[in-house]
Amino acid sequence: MALQLIAGLAPHWFTPKKKDSDPYDPAPPQFLLKPLTQVQNMEIMADGEITSAGAFIPSHNARVKMLSWGIQDWQNVNGPDGAPAKYSPGAWQQLPWDLLRDLATEILISSVLSEDERKNSLSQSASPETPADLIATTANGADTVTTPTPPPSPNG
Repeated sequence: MALQLIAGLAPHWFTPKKKDSDPYDPAPPQFLLKPLTQVQNMEIMADGEITSAGAFIPSHNARVKMLSWGIQDWQNVNGPDGAPAKYSPGAWQQLPWDLLRDLATEILISSVLSEDERKNSLSQSASPETPADLIATTANGADTVTTPTPPPSPNG
């Protein structure tokens, strides 16, 4: 049987869930996030650590790479002067750190899940939840992504 190449996952709009945000906000901030390619995913997985519980904790450098590769656009983001901020590469560096953490986690989750799994997950909804089987929480409360357990090999 011939090897089939993996299709790239399509970018998707993500609305971060904030504890202090108005659930009825007609124009919440949204981010167009592009999942990582397989090679980018390998690079991220090589730049972090896996805990004894199987959770993947990306390094600072890995998160910066995910954000620079993954954030493609935004909507409803205002600049310091209150005027709408136009997205440009690298402009994400002005976002709050906790939002950057959430965006990096969403990029990684969408890169690990298949497109069907991602479509069926609640992570794309207006009040996203992250799939519990892929997320672990560190002692300081930071989200981490666990690596999926591969199926057993035919040789045991």
